Amino acid sequence: MPRKSERESLESAIAKTLEIVGDWWTLLIIRDALMGVKRFDEFHSHLGIARNILSTRMKRLVDAGLMEKRLYVERPARYEYILTPKGEDIFTILVAVREWGERWYYGNHDLPSRVTHVDCGGETDTSVRCKSCGEVISSLTELDIEFPPGGDGSEWSFWQGRLPDSARSN
Repeated sequence: MPRKSERESLESAIAKTLEIVGDWWTLLIIRDALMGVKRFDEFHSHLGIARNILSTRMKRLVDAGLMEKRLYVERPARYEYILTPKGEDIFTILVAVREWGERWYYGNHDLPSRVTHVDCGGETDTSVRCKSCGEVISSLTELDIEFPPGGDGSEWSFWQGRLPDSARSN
């Protein structure tokens, strides 16, 4: 992991998101919360995670506003961890990670699970679409990445070094 001064120069929405959810346990905690797990001991037994690691991750999720801690028993104090709307929004990241893993590790066959739409039974996907016309975007070359004035340019530097020459603008 880059030192703090290196991280500051790589500030981006991706980097900021990964600071909160960029480790194995955090995404699995959120996955379980999306599936209805609420109590510390339930997370512990479902995940097989060390209690100290779970405690640290739960605190980070609460501090970041992805989960809310609610008292459900006063003596001894026991809490439930409930996803906030911000935490529920991580659903889209988990679906994308799952789809990627299916494609590259399972070859889209012999999958451990299947995600379907309740209303019609169709399988889901994580296509990136234009909000205006609905067209599916399949490559960075189909995008024009802009950065608002006043930024420090670090996000631009990040992307500029990774875009194909054909996608770079002057």
